Amino acid sequence: MNYNALREELKQYYWVEADDRSDAFYEKCVAVLDDSDYKSMSVYQMKTYQYRTIADMFDPVLFDNSPFYYETGTMAATCDGSRYWSKMATSASSVKGHRHPGGWTYWKNEHKFREQDLEIWNISQAQKKEQFYLICGPYNDTMQHFAPNYRPFLEKGLKGIYLDAEKQLTTANAIEEKEFLLSVMEGMLQLKKMAEKFAAKAESKSAAASDEAIKSNYKHIAETAKHVPWEKPETFYEALNFYAFFRKALGTLEGIGPNTFGRIDMDLYPFYRSDIEKGILTPNEAYELICKFLIGFDMVYDHNKIMAGYADHELENTYVLGGCDEDGKPLYNELTKMFLQATRDEKIIFPKIKCRYFKNSPKEYLDEIDRSVVDSRSTVIFQNDDAVIPALVRAGRPLEEARDYLVSGCWGMLTNGSEKADGGNYVNLLKVFEYTIHNLTDRMENVGMRFNPVDDAQSFEEVYKIVCDNILILFKERLRITQKGGNMWDQVDVLPIFSSTLESCIDKKKDYTAGGCKYRDDHFDCVGLPNIVDSLLAIKQLCFDSKKYAFGDFLAAIRNNWENAEYMRADAINCNGWGDGSTESCTLAARFNNDLFNMLQDLTGTYGGKVLLGHLTYTEIRWWGAKTLATPDGRRNGDYITQGLTPSRLKKIPSVTSVVNSMGALDESTLAANSVINIILPSNRVTLDICEAFLRTITYTAVESLQLNCVTKEQLLDAQKHPEDHPDLIVRVCGFSAKFTSLSPEWQQEVLTRNFYE
Repeated sequence: MNYNALREELKQYYWVEADDRSDAFYEKCVAVLDDSDYKSMSVYQMKTYQYRTIADMFDPVLFDNSPFYYETGTMAATCDGSRYWSKMATSASSVKGHRHPGGWTYWKNEHKFREQDLEIWNISQAQKKEQFYLICGPYNDTMQHFAPNYRPFLEKGLKGIYLDAEKQLTTANAIEEKEFLLSVMEGMLQLKKMAEKFAAKAESKSAAASDEAIKSNYKHIAETAKHVPWEKPETFYEALNFYAFFRKALGTLEGIGPNTFGRIDMDLYPFYRSDIEKGILTPNEAYELICKFLIGFDMVYDHNKIMAGYADHELENTYVLGGCDEDGKPLYNELTKMFLQATRDEKIIFPKIKCRYFKNSPKEYLDEIDRSVVDSRSTVIFQNDDAVIPALVRAGRPLEEARDYLVSGCWGMLTNGSEKADGGNYVNLLKVFEYTIHNLTDRMENVGMRFNPVDDAQSFEEVYKIVCDNILILFKERLRITQKGGNMWDQVDVLPIFSSTLESCIDKKKDYTAGGCKYRDDHFDCVGLPNIVDSLLAIKQLCFDSKKYAFGDFLAAIRNNWENAEYMRADAINCNGWGDGSTESCTLAARFNNDLFNMLQDLTGTYGGKVLLGHLTYTEIRWWGAKTLATPDGRRNGDYITQGLTPSRLKKIPSVTSVVNSMGALDESTLAANSVINIILPSNRVTLDICEAFLRTITYTAVESLQLNCVTKEQLLDAQKHPEDHPDLIVRVCGFSAKFTSLSPEWQQEVLTRNFYE
């Protein structure tokens, strides 16, 4: 079917009007919010006042050719709901970034984070500036990576959540408990009001429309929005629309980025089957709805816009397909296939698809998720259930919960509806290693950590112990900072609507920010394992095993950025390294990973929970790499660093089999915070059958998030010279995909210098 009219309509709104409209709404709405006696309000009262004001003032946006009602018109075109949005500016006025009123309560109180302890604040700022860690907020991830659970609303509507909170209110004693539950109830009422405003707007548009198809579309929206989502959805259309409505409305009112639709093929399937059996929906009609749904979220930006910055093509919008059900049986149904087909047919890049699979996944499913990748359009993440589920079980999740896990945002891994960890919590092991190797004593006082030097080490074991001890210093310091600084989040901002989606918040009568959800574990997304393993191997083999170089001379060459020591650098690069499949690299990597895991097992997380290990890196491969000094693996000052568990590009490993064997050496049960690896296979040799066999082989390893590109270097070089001949060549950059021709020369070079395996 041709969706050109819908695309043009969406393009006009999102590419031309949305940013200026949202800026105008921000100015108008915040003026009203500020003109209140907010200083006398509690944080819950502020938030409910914010809910009411935004719901009263917003003017719904509807589209002639879309059957869905969701766009509130209060946020920038590409905003995921986060209160401040500076990504992918679409007009000259938006280069400074956008705010929307969902952040009002937070902004009025954020000074409390600083003022509670200026010493902690200042040291954390220094540590962030030195790139020891990253977090999307002052101490906690207060802006993004929120995974709402849609299931309670699909089962009982907003009214059901309202009644649940009302029931708990009868036994609430503490003021905070009462305020939380009242805020949840108010949130449900304001969402109801928003839907009713969509209904009124649709009635007005239906009456004014001359085209019968458009008139009928608006009439249908008006009839539906009067009762859904206050009442639970009954049809496939109503349920699918709820996803769109709730994602936008939650971001609008709460000021946070909800970045997953959850397990959409699992949760929508009962609605689909019911409609089919009743004869009120055909498969073709369902497919058309899915296409329009995906187009609605994909068309918010121009895929040809050049990506030059940190995350220019990142929309933080995802959903999960496939995997297994609660009994461990394969999940693959008509909707799974429709979503994948719609993505191919309509050339969708966003929302991002997280495709779970395992050893027993049917071939038909694997072929469906492989088709785009084999055609050099890498738009999916392959998530290995056989590695993930054991890790979650070891982390304390019951098997049924582990089987129901989600992957959201870039690689955020969590159990569905029972947790929200601080996402993007990058802990930079390589920065510790840099301080250790270069003995940066002059900078240690500024960051409040003193790392032991390796200069006097007499054996490799001494070097290894010093490195691990120094990393433990960072682990403890990272937790100390967050424990002292971040446990007052509920005094700055509360999230009653989001909290209502989580399993235990209403029952506990506690907001998520006050510790209401079931699990409150930290995720430490560690950066630099491959570079450190390669560096340690170079030190071991060149300085202590063969004794080819004195350790002091080797350190001097590194500290001098390998100047006049190319022979040493060449030897370092030619040592065994992570990904080559050798006994030496596999043994050391497994040991190092296990030691990291054991360190974290002995620590208590920010919120009293566990600390889970992962290996993830976003575009820091460039930005942090540019500020990282030379390392013993042969890296020079400013060179790229590795992404997640991806082997270093300095190691020219010819066979992907070596990489797979290396990943098989790690204990997958240690990686409950997820891990990511990039692999490029040649498109001129990979078929669906080969790709299927490759994926099944991966299930026997510790690979969790596989970012697979099927492309040749020749294709990419030709796309540089003749971009018009490769309009649909899509590569996985890191946590997102983009057209190769839309990447800046610098980002194209980053992709071109990766390992291309046979």
